[in-house]
Amino acid sequence: MTESRSWSGVVAWVACLAMTLLAAGVPFLRAFYRVEIDYNEGWNIYNAATVAAHGWLYPAKYGWTSVNYPMLSFVIMALLHRVTHEYLFTARVVSLLSLLASGTLVAVIVHSLSGKGWRAPVMAGMFVVAVFCANADYYVGMDDPQMFAQVFFLAGLYVYVCWRDRLPAIALVALLFVVGGFIKHNPIDFPLAVLLDLLLVSRWRAAWFSVCGFVLVAAGLALNVHYGGPHFIDQLLAPRSYSWTKAALQLRNVLGPILLPVGIAIYMAWRLRGDRVRRVAAIFLAASMLLGGYFGGGNGVSVNSLFSATLAVAILLGLLLEEVDSWSLRRIRPNSRPILEAALFLWLLIPLVISGNWNVRGVIRETRAADGRFDDEVEAMAAQPGLALCESLLRCYAAGKPYIYDPFNATRLVELGEQDQAEMLRSIEERKFGVIQLGVPLGNDERIGQVDPALRERFTPEMLRAIQQNYMLAMQDADAALYVPASK
Repeated sequence: MTESRSWSGVVAWVACLAMTLLAAGVPFLRAFYRVEIDYNEGWNIYNAATVAAHGWLYPAKYGWTSVNYPMLSFVIMALLHRVTHEYLFTARVVSLLSLLASGTLVAVIVHSLSGKGWRAPVMAGMFVVAVFCANADYYVGMDDPQMFAQVFFLAGLYVYVCWRDRLPAIALVALLFVVGGFIKHNPIDFPLAVLLDLLLVSRWRAAWFSVCGFVLVAAGLALNVHYGGPHFIDQLLAPRSYSWTKAALQLRNVLGPILLPVGIAIYMAWRLRGDRVRRVAAIFLAASMLLGGYFGGGNGVSVNSLFSATLAVAILLGLLLEEVDSWSLRRIRPNSRPILEAALFLWLLIPLVISGNWNVRGVIRETRAADGRFDDEVEAMAAQPGLALCESLLRCYAAGKPYIYDPFNATRLVELGEQDQAEMLRSIEERKFGVIQLGVPLGNDERIGQVDPALRERFTPEMLRAIQQNYMLAMQDADAALYVPASK
């Protein structure tokens, strides 16, 4: 029996490792091509470059460019740029390293909560890498600060589970959470879970945690306003539309493909609800699913709203794997742990098939082709003198064009009545832009309202109609359409 269990354990290790490597193939390789992974990449680069040039990120309440993130991530990228002299690949490497660090931190959190061996914690950490690569691949190796921020949040959670009885440790937890929050402010479910757990243990410690947090947040806000500009809070809290339908679809699209791991994690959370030491993991799952599910309905919010829930699932799976062998043999077969480990990882084939990333060679071949098209597009844009109006800010940056228009945020503000589009319409009609880059060609006037939904999120119908009437298509490929001023 012992030899059989040993072999089944080895087979499970091999299956889990192979699944992790397969899932990581596309996002880890794609990160080293210049082609744009996501719209946010160019936006983050321009903001980091603004900080490097000692400019303000928040000079006005609303404008054609706006920044609804705290500035710490841009400061860090600007500092790293002094060493690497490169923004895009520096940020992508930080993202990849942050994912590996997140997996490591989840492993040590599970080990601290269970107090047993390392097999289950390592499996939980490896699951973090695998599930993010399989189910949120566009955020892996992408220039976006959330992956980096969650390292600090996980570090805070680790300090909490190790030394929650010590007031200095609780202050350190608050500090790590605040630093993470000023890199990217989404993961507020971490401090909420810790606060709720502390309230169940000691109101005095909960009050101490709250006071430390408020003081540090106030200091961070003051620093952002002082160095970033007077309208930091206005831009951070800029309005956005909300849809309950989108929130429901986001939950389905993110958690649906990993339904088995999520279901098992919910079961484990229920088992831990009365466990004084480990219930923080259950609270964390509940808080992250509720908050992440709600915030997922915001316009512009993506799968990252449920990143904390994904981390909570991994922690709870690790805790379950650690104790499954001790459950009654009438309920659990002797070799159930390796079978369960393999099943959890092999389940990730579902999101891999949905994304198409199971075919690593095919996806990277297309990425290489898109990389060549990207270079051709940038070269054509750089050859056009004057300003540029870009749907893809990364293309604008690579072409050496100044940052004058943030398509997504500007269009959102126009739609909400906070920004008047007359100035931009006049600039288009007067053909002040040497080149305008769109993701797809506009076609005839009747198709303006039927173009790609992403394009409609970044330019109003009036802007698109003005472009069609005053510019002509000069270049088109599978990824972009370049327009130049039409002859008068």
